[in-house]
Amino acid sequence: MKFKYILVLMTALAFTSCNNWLDVTPQGEVEGEDLLTNEKGYNAALNGIYYNLTSTTLYGKELSYGMMDVLAQYWDLSSKSKNSYYKQSQFDYEDASAKSRFDAIWSAMYQGITQANYILESLESNRSSIKYSELIEGEAYALRAFMHMELAAMYGPVIEKEGDLDQACISYRTQFNVEAQKFESMRSVLTKAKADLLKAQDLLKEDPIVGNKRYGDGNTSMLDYHSVLERRGDRMNLFAVKGLLMRLELALLNKPGAYEIADELIHELFVLTNREDELYDKNLGEETILGFYKNDLWEVTKEVFGFEKGNQTDNFCINTNQYSIYLNDLYGRAPDGSGTDNRLRFWFGKPSNGGSYYIFSKLEETSYPGTIRLPYYPEIPILRLAEVYYVACETMIGKDNVKALGYLNDVRESRNLARLNGSYGNDEIMEFLMRE
Repeated sequence: MKFKYILVLMTALAFTSCNNWLDVTPQGEVEGEDLLTNEKGYNAALNGIYYNLTSTTLYGKELSYGMMDVLAQYWDLSSKSKNSYYKQSQFDYEDASAKSRFDAIWSAMYQGITQANYILESLESNRSSIKYSELIEGEAYALRAFMHMELAAMYGPVIEKEGDLDQACISYRTQFNVEAQKFESMRSVLTKAKADLLKAQDLLKEDPIVGNKRYGDGNTSMLDYHSVLERRGDRMNLFAVKGLLMRLELALLNKPGAYEIADELIHELFVLTNREDELYDKNLGEETILGFYKNDLWEVTKEVFGFEKGNQTDNFCINTNQYSIYLNDLYGRAPDGSGTDNRLRFWFGKPSNGGSYYIFSKLEETSYPGTIRLPYYPEIPILRLAEVYYVACETMIGKDNVKALGYLNDVRESRNLARLNGSYGNDEIMEFLMRE
């Protein structure tokens, strides 16, 4: 994702000690020098990266539905001057809260990278004695690549042409140390990320998810990252690595390479499904290739969106006029929109306090009279199967428009929309894709 504005960069990167960064794990009482000696210790260290990524500073809030969505103008805060994100919605980067959020994101990401480097450095001498070391090492390489790619997307140049890839970006850190590094070009960062992902792909070639699929991976806990064998459908698994390679090739302007991976994933993974009944999975969990679990996601989101005691001044609420715009100009527009779109039907609702506004109920725990409950899991999707179809569509436009439209129609059907029929040109299909 690219943003056509410059984010504030820090001039220095502060690293905490080895012992301190281990405190983000549930097993935080384990000292750093004693942790990486057995399978349990490596699982705890690896899980520390996931817990860091699910913090409110990163994907637990700011990079999923908080600051990043505010900057993208997904939430209309123009009349909510008391909202803590108001000045960021006005692109006031000198605001103290904005600077604090930018600084925190930068530091937390590099903290996670430091954790990955520590694990990889330690495994050099312990690999043969650690059970499932291939899975642990593969995840660490892929997580390191992912975090660098996300930093590059947020803080690096917008890529529109080859020359953009040679502009200064960020530092790609592969050593566990505190030595300062110069910023590298976007091309250099992505090239190093690709090398890490290819290593991860080889290490994860025997990933249990290949045979067990997303929900058949022997989980013993729905909420916690406990063992590298559990929650393979939400961890950095083999399919997630391939999906990141697909993103990377597209960022490198290599459309044929991106399409090749997308096509491979479409044939390897489960198909898109459409549920029209009351048990519709609002978060589309079955399509998630990579996602992060946050145990208290409901507690955090209910305050942001005002699920229980919200008001239009403090929360990300949607007034009736805005909802009409969503209905008529977004989800229901002609010729590609329709009121049957499951995202319109299930993602917006009235608050429990009886207010006249709407809430973004996609993330809300919802009960119906009796025993029916809409599926809800504290999961933050990072990469979905739908994105794979979008990439396949984009990379086929101008090459095979019938096939391109077919990929887009597959997603539309899964969202309870009719297929688009007819002969469309490149610009028309791209417009439909961008709307979707």
